[in-house]
Amino acid sequence: MSDAVAEVTQVVLTFAECWNRHDMNAFAKLFAPDAEFVNVVGLWWKGREEIKKAHEFTHATMFKNSRLTISDVSVRFPVADIAIARARWVLEGHVSPEGSPLPVRHGILLNVLAKTPIGWSIIDSQNTDIIEGALSRPQ
Repeated sequence: MSDAVAEVTQVVLTFAECWNRHDMNAFAKLFAPDAEFVNVVGLWWKGREEIKKAHEFTHATMFKNSRLTISDVSVRFPVADIAIARARWVLEGHVSPEGSPLPVRHGILLNVLAKTPIGWSIIDSQNTDIIEGALSRPQ
């Protein structure tokens, strides 16, 4: 594994580490100031502060006791100093808005990262739930 692949992979793994500590200050630092994030239900947050605030809210409520596990990280570099990282994830321990336990979820996280003088920073992120058996929306 090249140094760049290892560095990008570490950012993706740190995403989950911050999530599991519910440390949204550290989580937000993984993102560039002008980063964007689209979550699994299509909410589109623009900028590090908006990303942080949205995650602070959900980690005080539905994700308060959740655990995120990342696996199968795949990294490629379409151009110098830009990385595309995809990873599978499993989310456990989350609850509905009413507080009822929810089943384990699986998904794929896409992060686009840029190399900066201080390391790799997420510039764009999109999260997708995997819904088994669903091929597309009915016509």
